[in-house]
Amino acid sequence: MIFTTWFYGVFLTGTVLLYWLLPKGSRSYFLLVASFVFLAYSFPLHVLLLLVVSFLVFWAAKKLEKRHSFLAASVLFVISILAYYKYQALLADLSDKMVVWIPGIPVFKLPQILVPLGISFFTFKLLHYLIESYRGNLQQGSYRQFLLYIFFFPILSSGPIERWPRFLRQNRELRGFKWEYLTEGCQRLLIGFFKKLVIADTAAIYATNLHSAGLGSNAYWIAAYAYTIQIYFDFSGYSDIAIGSARLFGYKIMENFNNPYFKRNISLFWKNWHISLTSWFTEYVFKPLGGSRVSFGRIILNTLVVMALTGLWHGAALHFIVWGLYHGVGLIILRIYNKTIGNKFPVGWRESRTLTVASILLTFHFVVIGWVFFAADFSQSIYVIRKMFFLI
Repeated sequence: MIFTTWFYGVFLTGTVLLYWLLPKGSRSYFLLVASFVFLAYSFPLHVLLLLVVSFLVFWAAKKLEKRHSFLAASVLFVISILAYYKYQALLADLSDKMVVWIPGIPVFKLPQILVPLGISFFTFKLLHYLIESYRGNLQQGSYRQFLLYIFFFPILSSGPIERWPRFLRQNRELRGFKWEYLTEGCQRLLIGFFKKLVIADTAAIYATNLHSAGLGSNAYWIAAYAYTIQIYFDFSGYSDIAIGSARLFGYKIMENFNNPYFKRNISLFWKNWHISLTSWFTEYVFKPLGGSRVSFGRIILNTLVVMALTGLWHGAALHFIVWGLYHGVGLIILRIYNKTIGNKFPVGWRESRTLTVASILLTFHFVVIGWVFFAADFSQSIYVIRKMFFLI
């Protein structure tokens, strides 16, 4: 069920009305059923599968008790579900490229697989719950509360990746209806719909030229700028709709964007772009690898690993990995700059308006070029970037 369809509007309106008309004790049960209906509308067979996976994770989280091997097996199980549905095509393609030079080995025949709605967000919430249970950092609620957290339909398909403690606390503290739920929720929904349907969809018309051949440098720059606008207003628009939808039920979901295109370096960009995902990778990948507490060489490796995984999370294709590595290189260059000469300039000069504006423009255009890798396949991306800089 897509957020921008009239059917979602009818579904959301009816669900909100019935939710607040029901007795307090019945609301979470009703909201859970509504979330199952939301998923089953497009993916009926996957409801049972995801229920089984959720039950196994909920059971495993109660049995961890600092057992490393049990945690590793549980995490591997959840990741395998994501890999099977989302990355099978990529693995098959890489396998075919490896065996094409070996006579007698058949090409892998990929079965037709329907990817469950929001599988990436679904699995990352499960991993968060498992890891924090192992660390002893969260209070485990009832199975019903856990299922509502995992399947909560406003954030099921496009995030943000909400954290369990915040969700559980709100679930327990919610009382009666407040007008602020309606006003704040509707305001956020209108902003989200405007971002997506007016700005993003208009910019998409011009961004399609990134997939065309034979255009000039100016045409590709315009397309790259258009895609930069499209992807931000598309993604942040969906986040606004999700946050607004959740607010109608009394829940306040974490923010996902904070003016990322107006930050003065690529590190600040990532701290303000898809905040829930960036913080997830920081907490559960970068820090366990050693974070910034290890040698400089390891920091570089950790950064590249995290950003490659960030790219892979967005899509099962080589150009997404390249996009992630591109940003990883940018983060490494920034770290080297700060480590060597960045802090040697006078504070007044570093904080001057001129340098701030120049830094924002440089960071913005670094991001713009990176979006070319995100939007088009690898060969087309290289072609477009070379044309943009008059290299062909």
